[in-house]
Amino acid sequence: MSGGKETPRQKMIGMMYLVLTALLALNVSKEILNAFVIVEDGLIKTNDNFDGKNGVLYSKFEKAMADNKVKTK
Repeated sequence: MSGGKETPRQKMIGMMYLVLTALLALNVSKEILNAFVIVEDGLIKTNDNFDGKNGVLYSKFEKAMADNKVKTK
């Protein structure tokens, strides 16, 4: 590991893997492990949604910049 600062998302993912490893060590039921898959799918979907929204926002900024450079600076 590089030892650099981790973002809150990276910390959460690391904690999730730690919990997953502990659950596997305890040999818990499949339903509990499937919950981690559901959470991961939700995180991926959320990230995709934010990427899309950010893309739309940046395109609006670029359009505004092209329309009137003085006003948008």
